[in-house]
Amino acid sequence: MPHEATTRSQTPVRRGWVSRIFGGGKTTDSEVARSTASPRPHLSSESFAEPGSQVYSELSRTEIQQLVRGLIADERYAFVLLADAEAEIDDRCAGPAWSTLDRRVALIPAGTVPVYQSDGSTELTEIAAFYLDRCSVTNEQFSRFVLAGGYDSLEIWPRDIWPSLIRFVDQTGKPGPRTWQNGKYSAGKADHPVTGVCWYEAYAYARWVGKRLPTAAEWQKAAGWPEQLSGGSCNRYPWGDLYSEGKANLYSSGVGDTVPVVEFRQGSTPNGLYQMTGNVWEWLNDSLETIPCRPDETFQNWKPLKRIVGGAYDTYFHCEAANHFITGQPELDRRDNIGFRCAVSASRLRRRNEDADHDSRNDQL
Repeated sequence: MPHEATTRSQTPVRRGWVSRIFGGGKTTDSEVARSTASPRPHLSSESFAEPGSQVYSELSRTEIQQLVRGLIADERYAFVLLADAEAEIDDRCAGPAWSTLDRRVALIPAGTVPVYQSDGSTELTEIAAFYLDRCSVTNEQFSRFVLAGGYDSLEIWPRDIWPSLIRFVDQTGKPGPRTWQNGKYSAGKADHPVTGVCWYEAYAYARWVGKRLPTAAEWQKAAGWPEQLSGGSCNRYPWGDLYSEGKANLYSSGVGDTVPVVEFRQGSTPNGLYQMTGNVWEWLNDSLETIPCRPDETFQNWKPLKRIVGGAYDTYFHCEAANHFITGQPELDRRDNIGFRCAVSASRLRRRNEDADHDSRNDQL
């Protein structure tokens, strides 16, 4: 793909960015869904108003179904399943979103897990039940966020990063991951993990789909089960404590690049989480102030760091790809070997109506 050289002076300022940067404040999930919605036929952005507002009462069941289909098509099914939206979206209409959730995420049960600390100790941490994406976010999934104007939607970005948004461009100066060109990912890599995104881009995408980034404790529980369920320590890898060649895309695999997010299936967790080890490092929600060092040394951050975990295709030492390995990266770094996946707390979602799910599936047949 040809490279289009773009100087800083040629980088376009997106419409509305300057005029909106001085506004803001905290926004609710429903406001995020409304303000960042992709246009849909016969549905204005007002259709994503606050739960309980008069706007929803003026929509017909057909219009609500159309709204739900649009959110699911954009991988934003979590918004349909929020407990706050239960009064506006009935159980039967929410059925397809539950079906999508079953395919896209795995439920991690609540429990206590011994989480590794920077000083080498472990700390018992209580974790509530949550859902974790089965795969890293792909280029194709992230492209929906880009096309929907995610980089211009200030509502989903932390206010302190607004002045830096203009820097989050691809190799040709278009909004998007650093590794893209002309606002597009490389041909043949639709199902590869998106890379070249900093922690803030991962955070914003997660908000856009109604989710969040997982914590280090959640990652360790999800990637290291099932041993910790009986009170023991987490496994080092999704398959056990010993590294097994051929189960992860690390340097030793010889691939030398990312692979589709569903490859290396033999290295998946028993409940179907792919590539918790290998392919790309993944951003976590946790900040990192200390990295383990020798007893006589002290690590001093010179930039704010966020945790990354899991190792990547170019990770040489297997121990660095273990789920409890502690390291980080400056939060504004946009590297070729770092991606992310999303999580959502089970407590935020509505109760599931199995009968309504069954009826919804029959409607689709």
